[in-house]
Amino acid sequence: MKLSSNPYNLLIPVWEKNEFLLYNTFSGGIEILTLEEGLIFSEWMTLKDIEKSNYITQLGFINHMLSKGYINEGEEDFIDVAEETYLKRKKGEANSTIFLTIGTTILCNMGCPYCFEFVKPNNTLKDQKVIEQIGKYIEEIIQKNKKTKWDKLAVTWYGGEPLVNMTGIRRLAPILFEIAQKNGMRYDADLITNGIYLTPENVKELQTLHVNRAQVTIDGAREVHNNNRPLKNKKGKNYFQILENLQALPKEFSINLRMNIDRNVANSLDTLLQDLNDYNIWPERYENFTFTPAWLRTYDGEEINEKDLEVRLSVDEFFDVYQNFRLKQIDLFNKWAIKHNKKKAKLSWDLPKYQIDCPTWANPNGIVVDPNGNVHKCWETIHDEKQAPTNVFEGYDPKLFDRYTTFNRFDVNPVCRNCKFLPVCDQISCAHHAVNHAVPQCTYWKYKAEDFIKEQYLRMLDRPDTIVAPSNDEAINTGHSNK
Repeated sequence: MKLSSNPYNLLIPVWEKNEFLLYNTFSGGIEILTLEEGLIFSEWMTLKDIEKSNYITQLGFINHMLSKGYINEGEEDFIDVAEETYLKRKKGEANSTIFLTIGTTILCNMGCPYCFEFVKPNNTLKDQKVIEQIGKYIEEIIQKNKKTKWDKLAVTWYGGEPLVNMTGIRRLAPILFEIAQKNGMRYDADLITNGIYLTPENVKELQTLHVNRAQVTIDGAREVHNNNRPLKNKKGKNYFQILENLQALPKEFSINLRMNIDRNVANSLDTLLQDLNDYNIWPERYENFTFTPAWLRTYDGEEINEKDLEVRLSVDEFFDVYQNFRLKQIDLFNKWAIKHNKKKAKLSWDLPKYQIDCPTWANPNGIVVDPNGNVHKCWETIHDEKQAPTNVFEGYDPKLFDRYTTFNRFDVNPVCRNCKFLPVCDQISCAHHAVNHAVPQCTYWKYKAEDFIKEQYLRMLDRPDTIVAPSNDEAINTGHSNK
């Protein structure tokens, strides 16, 4: 019988322990191999076909690897099988949720130099006809897909800075909530904001409009943040206003704190964590507070000078910053936990996760609506109505979205198709980015996965009190914008 190695295997030598780690980017499976098993498996990875009869004494090992999918039997091409599995999964994901992003305004009170929205027209959602027609358009999606068993209407309030136009949210949210209730759908709403207008008054009203979750961006401590994300009018507090707003949030309101990491931001993270502690934001509110350190990348069309390029981090530098930040978090949390008689925390494993496609671009029920009612298929085109394939006044026609919904990460180009990191590639998960490059940027996991996985394994062996056992059972999309 002939066997073949799964093309998504990563075989990682751990010479310090005379072992190997085996990780599969498609399944998320991870195994510990003895030195002998690892050497045998490394040989298999060099062979087009594995002749089973040559490994009679390793039949138990072979059967275990077959049962876990690390090797395959038969003539079937595993990349074709993986693509078929991906397309089936994609079809299943598309059938139950409407992903609706509403740009309440293109205006923003900040002038962040890395923002993709270089041209910010003075467009704001205020026309009642547009507001009502957005509701009718969503109803039409539901009615034209009567065979679909609808589960959820997922709404993201977006901009610009969406809270510049609180009135737009106030007038449209009840319409959308009523549509969800009428059609037996769960209603889920969140907000992408810079945090300046996340005041107690606005939060109180947002909660009545069923928003209890937001992403807020803080790029490092005060001086760095205020330089990277300046207020346009140069007046009032910036960084400390955001901290005051976060401090005043009700306990049930959840925040994902995003940090776009460059060299300057990285050097100020200790101060940021200390400020969050001083304001009783974190670890005090750890149950409703998460962090997303993001590697700051350059957008298409962005004019970036040499000074800005100098502070951008290499992939190795970013991973070092990322891991040090995680360790610092654990250290600070545990000091707080001891003081407050709470259970101490451990690091979770960070593994390359299976990436789903962008639910806006690749899903026929995923749309972005700008303030004038233009319907886009990407967050990053919301400022350019020329890139909108239709308008809410033209009626829902899914055929207009065919060139988006037929996106297939296996067909972007041959280089990506044959890459063992394709299933976990966050860069290709941003379809807008992928289709506009002959070869998209590669995920940083391509360069760091083996070292990072090994480092976590050694930590688990040498300091088991600091890290939990690995798990990888979540599919996510991390290809969205730096907002």
